[in-house]
Amino acid sequence: MKGKNIKREAAVLLFATLMMFSSWVVIADTNNHLGVSQSTPATPVNPAAKSGLVWDNVVGVHGALGGIIVSVLRPDGDATPADDFMFDEPKQIDSVFWQGGYFQCELAQGFKDYGWNWNVIFWSDDGAGDHPASEIYNHTIYNSSIDHSLWYTWTNVSSGREYWVANYSAQLPVPITFNANTKYWITIQGIGAYPPQACWTRHNNSVGGIKLHESVFKGVLWLYPNWVNLSVLAPDHLPHDLNFQLFGGDVPDTTPPYTTITLNGTMSGGVYTTPVKVTLSAIDNISGVNYTMYKVDSGALTLYNGSFMVTAEGNHTITYYSVDRAGNKETNKTATFTIQFPIQIAIKGGFGITATIKNTGTTILNNISYKIQLTGGTIIIGKKPKTGTITTLAPAQESKVKDIVFGFGKTTIMATAGDASKETTGTVFLFFVLGVK
Repeated sequence: MKGKNIKREAAVLLFATLMMFSSWVVIADTNNHLGVSQSTPATPVNPAAKSGLVWDNVVGVHGALGGIIVSVLRPDGDATPADDFMFDEPKQIDSVFWQGGYFQCELAQGFKDYGWNWNVIFWSDDGAGDHPASEIYNHTIYNSSIDHSLWYTWTNVSSGREYWVANYSAQLPVPITFNANTKYWITIQGIGAYPPQACWTRHNNSVGGIKLHESVFKGVLWLYPNWVNLSVLAPDHLPHDLNFQLFGGDVPDTTPPYTTITLNGTMSGGVYTTPVKVTLSAIDNISGVNYTMYKVDSGALTLYNGSFMVTAEGNHTITYYSVDRAGNKETNKTATFTIQFPIQIAIKGGFGITATIKNTGTTILNNISYKIQLTGGTIIIGKKPKTGTITTLAPAQESKVKDIVFGFGKTTIMATAGDASKETTGTVFLFFVLGVK
């Protein structure tokens, strides 16, 4: 156990020593090697890009204001830094720019580009915005397709270690589309054997600021099996970001929206026994939904502005579709359902009006509000609607409601009870209602 602790302490010390380099690598040798100063700007231009810059995470300085972090996929272990990004609109990324290279070159063949391939990984977020979760993209960019531009070299005279750092840019082997307002993470790793070690440059929050969350790191070989913030590892303990750029553009939208329908109401035996609330929901992850249209049965097409009710008994068909901002129209969709209220109403004429209200359901109905109203003709008695409440109505039980009328002429008779309604016509002659259908 004691030996393991010593080994761990030694490994941590080695890593800390490597990390210390990143905060003063150029200060120790500012008068040599390409005339590099403490704050030399990079050239954050992507010659390989065929599209526009959509995410800029480059400050482009090294020395006291920047440095490197090991980022390598090698046979004896992986070193994996990652940094986050997020777009306001969906974007398709087709190329990348990053700053990195190699260190401990003296253990191999000195200052040179070793011609390694590089791995580009995109990750989903852990949900809290603190570190990556799962890989959603992992492709190798081969050295032959990478544009290289030397940024600086440096030799630590006390240790003899040599550093070769460059600007890299390349098209992605396969473009990738990212959703709007969703956090993602990126890793770029050199693929090769030790030595040398591949690196990726970084900057701290004293220059340029930190975008979103600071970059993070993990590597079992370096005794960090889980993600940690770079500020935990860096000698200055400041938050650090990684230098990279993403190129691409708006996602070509040839896909129509997708609309779903939700029906809410009380159902029994496959039919609704109450009015049905209809809600339409449309999504389009590229250009966005422009509008949604619908119609009920054979009615007119109507612009959807929110949930609506279907109240009439019978069989119904809702037809609906959506159109996105790119003009893509969704194929018409339909949903069918039946409303059959447990209350049935029969209207009879004769001396006045009689409405028979029957419970055709299987449960007791309580506190059923009813109303009988006549419109049209000359109604002297019975012009005011007759209203009331049936306290209870057992299955198969009927309740008769009568209304006395006096007048002349053709009239429309409307009777409602609970959610059910019945409309018919008749002719009022004195106290009689004739010709009720």
